Amino acid sequence: MDVANSDGPTRTPAVAISRRDVIIGVAAAAAGAFVARDQHADAFAAGAWPVALEEDGMESIRTDDGVTLAYRTRGEGPLNLLFMHGWAGSGAFFDETIKHLDLTGLRAITYDLRGHGASDKPETGYTLDRFALDAFAVADAAGAGEVVVVGYSMSGKFSQYMALIEPDRVRGQILVSGWPAATIPLPAETQDDWVGRAGDRARLEELERQFLTQPVPDEVVDAWLDDAVKVPRLVLDETLTMAVEPSFADRLGEIETPTLVVGGLHDPVATPDFLRQLVVAPLAHAGARLVLADCNHDVPIEQPRQMAGLLEAFIAAAR
Repeated sequence: MDVANSDGPTRTPAVAISRRDVIIGVAAAAAGAFVARDQHADAFAAGAWPVALEEDGMESIRTDDGVTLAYRTRGEGPLNLLFMHGWAGSGAFFDETIKHLDLTGLRAITYDLRGHGASDKPETGYTLDRFALDAFAVADAAGAGEVVVVGYSMSGKFSQYMALIEPDRVRGQILVSGWPAATIPLPAETQDDWVGRAGDRARLEELERQFLTQPVPDEVVDAWLDDAVKVPRLVLDETLTMAVEPSFADRLGEIETPTLVVGGLHDPVATPDFLRQLVVAPLAHAGARLVLADCNHDVPIEQPRQMAGLLEAFIAAAR
């Protein structure tokens, strides 16, 4: 795997090294180790990909607005990782990464966002505030006070919002192909095309394949499609709009949460320059760094071992 670290603020020796700097520094430094650890030649060798997790161990909670959310915990803690999936997905999107994650001293919490997976699919509640409340409600149900949020794609935006409104609860954040806090609307024809694929498995697969560069087992893609095809058109539209339109970029200066941004070198949407300019730079004061993996948008399923390693490196200094 080719890994490139980029763009963080230069720190002078006179500045005291904070716990936040240690966390980000450990993660960024560890990225280089993956070149030796997992070359392309053996990353996808026989047996390198774990089998999909069984559909058991799921629990549920009911939110204060009456919506049931499905979640799953693995590990005992005390440090908690809260995984938030992307558009049309489910918490199972992170199963491949978690299979490679050393859960010693960790609790991995995955859940299906409202409108997705096994969670209820109401017609309302697709706002930043509501999604933040949902996430903290899941954390509460799992017995997690503070969490390190792993926000993928649109949930990268949600993670930043959570860190803004509840800084004492978000101990760190890892934004994977994450969308920025600023308003970055998709072209109307693009959103119409994506949303118009609702319920159409073949067309959803065609779209998903555009965000994959590395080989991914068919069963992994099929699992995503099993969830995606069940997401109502209204939910696809509302969540996509929520991800690209509301802005709280003018308040990012308030966020001091340790932040690592992970992107794919070949991502056509959240490109490396896009992430540098719109996600990393606005959080430079929080020590944000960018690590680029040799893959497309779907880092957790294209490079699950490397993704797990980055998570472990990031949280090592937070224990």
